Amino acid sequence: MGKKVSVLVVDDSLICRQLICDALSKDPDIDVVGSCADGKQAIEMTKELRPHVITMDVDMPVMDGLTATEHIMAECPTPILVLTADPRSQAPELTYRALELGALALQIKPAIDAGPEAWNLVREIKLLSSVRVIRHIRRPQKGNITPPRVATSVLPAVSMGVVAVAASTGGPQVLYRMLSELPADFPAPIVIVQHINAAFAESLAGWLANTSRLKVRLAQDGEPLMPGHVLIAPPGQHLVIPFRGRVGLKPGVERDGHMPSGTVLLESAARTYGRRAVGLVLTGMGADGADGLLAIKQAGGLALAQNEESCVVFGMPGAAVERKAVDHLIHGDDVAATLSRLARGESLAVGR
Repeated sequence: MGKKVSVLVVDDSLICRQLICDALSKDPDIDVVGSCADGKQAIEMTKELRPHVITMDVDMPVMDGLTATEHIMAECPTPILVLTADPRSQAPELTYRALELGALALQIKPAIDAGPEAWNLVREIKLLSSVRVIRHIRRPQKGNITPPRVATSVLPAVSMGVVAVAASTGGPQVLYRMLSELPADFPAPIVIVQHINAAFAESLAGWLANTSRLKVRLAQDGEPLMPGHVLIAPPGQHLVIPFRGRVGLKPGVERDGHMPSGTVLLESAARTYGRRAVGLVLTGMGADGADGLLAIKQAGGLALAQNEESCVVFGMPGAAVERKAVDHLIHGDDVAATLSRLARGESLAVGR
């Protein structure tokens, strides 16, 4: 690559700072331009150094990583990768609060004898350096009404059998809002592939479950698909719908660079539910989900994708648009309202 990726490392542990700096410095394309021990210093150094990416610890003295993330995203927006020692030792709400505040991704800190973990950290830093972040505006609280958008197309009424979702970078925030706003009597099962570090999958499900009136959990092999239930793909296996009313987990090879793969899930939904399948591709890097969304469209189902305006990264939805796989683009804030009205058998106008 051309210009080096500049990184600011923030962690209150000297040992952890050194491990992270050492892991990153081994890559010739990365330049660690600074390090500090608390969130207040992080804000000052971000303004001074303008790094491409920040690695942010959560629990620190003077100012914690969450508060620092909020300030940085409001004052000097920068891609932030939150690093934690072990997600199981922290409440899901604490871990994922960072994403609500504008952080892009979560990772585990490299171990002392880090090998592949350090490589994954480097890879994640490079990917995040290409993301154009914007000033983070705090979301309206529940009960506030989102202003109506200009309507330019019409979604036809559908008989909804299943909603299959693929998401990556920026996806947890959209899923959080979607699942917090859907009603308890939502009549279709929802199945989700969210690309995330394997160690965070369980806490992701817990975080989403805590805010939703639906029943949200990691999927198990052979589990029934039921209205009002949300099943999230566990790490290391593909989530599929082998026949109506049930999911399956299967090992295999990566598809579009991922396992679980959004395309594998969406293609199975297309085969099994046909016209009754609703596919949704949300924000994320790469092209996962695009071929799966095309399969749903070709099967007569409804193919939705998040619009560029509301995406952290338009990669996955953009790839679906390029393949002419998208029936309609919708704003990330409008997902729940759109699905609810479709579930009631209403046709509706949407903005593009």
